[in-house]
Amino acid sequence: MDFLDDLLNSSTLPTERISKMLDEDLFWQIVENSLFDADNLNDQEKYLSKELENLVAEDIIGFQLRLEYYLFALHSPEVWAAACIMNDDTDVHHFFYFKSWVISQGQELFEKTILHPDNLAEYFDEGFNDDDLYEFENFNMIADNVFYEKFEHRIIDFIDKNFFQYLTQNFPKPEFDWDDENLASLQAICPNLFQIFVEDYSPEDDDFDDDDFDDDDEF
Repeated sequence: MDFLDDLLNSSTLPTERISKMLDEDLFWQIVENSLFDADNLNDQEKYLSKELENLVAEDIIGFQLRLEYYLFALHSPEVWAAACIMNDDTDVHHFFYFKSWVISQGQELFEKTILHPDNLAEYFDEGFNDDDLYEFENFNMIADNVFYEKFEHRIIDFIDKNFFQYLTQNFPKPEFDWDDENLASLQAICPNLFQIFVEDYSPEDDDFDDDDFDDDDEF
């Protein structure tokens, strides 16, 4: 973008960095409307993109900040255990995609997960999923892609990092009280999810070696 283009767009871009999140009700309205008008994650992504295109720059940034805040709220060992049970994977990136999926499925599912991740057992067969994986890899990129298409800038350049403390690099280091090699430890955290997703389990199947989950795998 040359200087003239930048000047023409200056009236639509924020004049200072932003730390204010989008209104909570508006955020969930946008997300839940996307569920009504979509049959799969790809359709949902397209709907969200169209909706965000109608927002001013500050609100697109605010949507992303609200999302970052909710991702931060879900960053717990208990939610990670639920992701391990549902997706059979402890990889840090796939956990991020799992958290994104939880948020993308609406306020009720998100709040039930925050209350206790085992509550996901009530919803596991209702949300969109691809190849039986409860992940939404692109969800966190939708707002930034829309922002770039409209303004040829990235959202991160307009976030006030001194006041907004919920970005990925600030995620807390989890203290795991479970081990993915010890299925009984996962069962203790999310017994209902475990019953649904883990078949033919016997405690004798556990590997009781001291190879605990690698807690260096973090954002």
